[in-house]
Amino acid sequence: MALEILDKCTEKEIRMDATNHDDQTVKYKSPPWAQRWFLQRSRENWKNKYMQVKTDAKRLENRVSDVSKSREKWREDAKQLSERVRELEAEIAALQEQLAAEKKDGPVADA
Repeated sequence: MALEILDKCTEKEIRMDATNHDDQTVKYKSPPWAQRWFLQRSRENWKNKYMQVKTDAKRLENRVSDVSKSREKWREDAKQLSERVRELEAEIAALQEQLAAEKKDGPVADA
């Protein structure tokens, strides 16, 4: 089956001539040099547009990467600071208990 399709494709020369719906070649009124100029300009325009889109996409990918890294750094810093706050709150609570015990029992003499 695949060979049949391949054989059918190789038998017929594939050309990119403009044709109408009746498979008859259309004769352009414009000279070939004008067609080449127009097609070359069109090709250059879509290539420039593609390069601009590619540059914009790369810039946006880099920005997303930078923002993600920054967000992760801030998240890690926030976790560390939260842990430090918990430690300090525990220390404050211990010192407040110690102060309350000293007020209740009076000053403790060190031996």
